[in-house]
Amino acid sequence: MTLAGGLCLLFVGFWILVWVFAFGPKWLGTVGGSAAARRVVDMQFAWLAAAYYLFHSKDKAFSLKDVKDAVHTDLKDPKLVTKTIVFIRHGESCWNEMFNRGFGPGFLFRVARGLLLELHRMTLGDSLFVDSPLGDRGEKEALDVCRYLRSQSAQEGSRSLPPQSALARSLSLARELQCGESEGTRIVTSNLRRSMNTVALALQDRLERTGEKVEVLSCLQEISSNVDTISLSTPGGVQQIMGGRLSCLDAEKCFNPKGNKGNKKPSQRGLERIREFVRWTFSQEETKIVVSGHSLYFRWFFRMHLPHGLQHVAKKKKISNGGVVAFDLVQDSEGRTMILPASITSVYLGFAK
Repeated sequence: MTLAGGLCLLFVGFWILVWVFAFGPKWLGTVGGSAAARRVVDMQFAWLAAAYYLFHSKDKAFSLKDVKDAVHTDLKDPKLVTKTIVFIRHGESCWNEMFNRGFGPGFLFRVARGLLLELHRMTLGDSLFVDSPLGDRGEKEALDVCRYLRSQSAQEGSRSLPPQSALARSLSLARELQCGESEGTRIVTSNLRRSMNTVALALQDRLERTGEKVEVLSCLQEISSNVDTISLSTPGGVQQIMGGRLSCLDAEKCFNPKGNKGNKKPSQRGLERIREFVRWTFSQEETKIVVSGHSLYFRWFFRMHLPHGLQHVAKKKKISNGGVVAFDLVQDSEGRTMILPASITSVYLGFAK
């Protein structure tokens, strides 16, 4: 028997045992059911929902032909509104750790280890794959953002740069992220744990100082059919277990889940969520929106809102893990939106090579 076959048998056998101990007869000692077993049953249903989404999703069933905003936006409109958007890409997740490091000799070991850890996590009502949290490297990447912002705050005033230079804008944005006040700024995240973990770690100094709550917006959920893009949160709520070093975090004190409408539907396209986020952005009084989110969502956002004929790295490359990129998004009186290409600024790490 192959290793893969053995792992599958182990997994199926474990599921059967869980159902027996969760709903078995009293002589098994399962009066009222085992709490751990029942949590595993709940996670099995989460897995089934994720598997259904994997094969029925229309999340990526759209093209740039559906989007005309960036072509027709009137930049001379006297009622043109400008918002500064800051994208923070999450660090490496446990899913990325297993599947994005190549398929060499270590791949099967990573997957086998991941499946065994998944069995344990399911007894806690948690998962390594569904709504995958940050891995060890991902947490380090998020903390590296925090350290960088601290270093720029400490150096404030020590450099003399032309105020209109790209470097001056980059450093100014970094200092605002670290030292800015809540007034005039909204901090938001997708409803997936790796994104929530990243913003909580990267902006921890600011959040502790200002008492701001990070708003959870389901319209920021990643554009993909993979099981790691399915959230374990409920509408209007947050996940009970955040994972990693944030496992003991009181998520309700850190996050405001009012904007979490629950999981994306199989029939929904990612295009619709991006448009929903744009509508939300221009309905807010604040002029600056800090967004913790995902690589494919961000790349599609750039493709949709940069001029279609423009060649730009943002259309081709993902933002690096833990990368921070800022830009100005404008909207005319007809509701058409566009990213000003010259405003795109790498604050930290920028786009992947």
